[in-house]
Amino acid sequence: MNLKPALQLRHDNAAYSVAFSTDGGLLATGSLDKSIRIWELPSGAMKFQMKGHGEAICNVVFQNANQSLLSAGLDRTLRTWNLSTGKMQSTMSGHSAYLTCMAVLPDGSSAVSGAHDKDVILWDLAASAPIATLKGHTDIVNTVACSPDGRFIASGSHDFLVRLWDVATRTQTQQLGPHPKPVQSVAYAPDGTTLAAADESPVIRVWDIASGKTVRTFDEHKAAVKCVAYSPDGRWLASGSNDTSIIVQELATGNVVHTLKGHRNTIYGLAWSADATQLASASFDRTACVWNLQNS
Repeated sequence: MNLKPALQLRHDNAAYSVAFSTDGGLLATGSLDKSIRIWELPSGAMKFQMKGHGEAICNVVFQNANQSLLSAGLDRTLRTWNLSTGKMQSTMSGHSAYLTCMAVLPDGSSAVSGAHDKDVILWDLAASAPIATLKGHTDIVNTVACSPDGRFIASGSHDFLVRLWDVATRTQTQQLGPHPKPVQSVAYAPDGTTLAAADESPVIRVWDIASGKTVRTFDEHKAAVKCVAYSPDGRWLASGSNDTSIIVQELATGNVVHTLKGHRNTIYGLAWSADATQLASASFDRTACVWNLQNS
């Protein structure tokens, strides 16, 4: 089924990241133009434009019942923002090179980030300070994700590996790979048993965490996959690619249920709404799109 975007929202440069508020009333986007924009849904009216990062925004996450936002930028910082005022609240620093990725643990107390310095850093958000630096990758860390139970972190790197880390002990427990090319995106399934990983190829590999083996592959894209995202109900896997398309597949069957075409360049970010009826995408074409999937 082919759909057209319900909204197409514009930045002044490439859009890299996108996130829904948990109530579905707001969308956050981060861009190479160094701004974060907060959009009201379903109207698409811009509520805030927030500036403070010195480089591109690579990730955005709503926090504290949608009262604040956490952002990560290539300027090596994490920043928190008040969503009542649009003002910056705090800045966290710890990486020694471009920060490339960030995720928040399910309880909202901690975050994790990866960078060009090859490190994975665990952060205490209440204290606005690093907790630990996880070392093991031998090249740029491109992507991080947190397990649904908050016990583990996955990180993917230019070293062709996905490494799994125990949050409590801060040690590596497992590695998945090597992949044939640098790992670009990882995502845990909502039940925590599998992990989807995309590298610089059209292939997505789904790993069984218990066995450490690939249990299935998806290869519907025509160019490198840059981002993957499971729907919150675990029914779908969405992927965005250099081929400018977003593909939504049913995990049970592998069937393609949507091919979303509306962007004109690489898709770098994907996010599902909490009820899995909408998907948002961020693209190098300077736009973020919202897609209504509720009739699927």
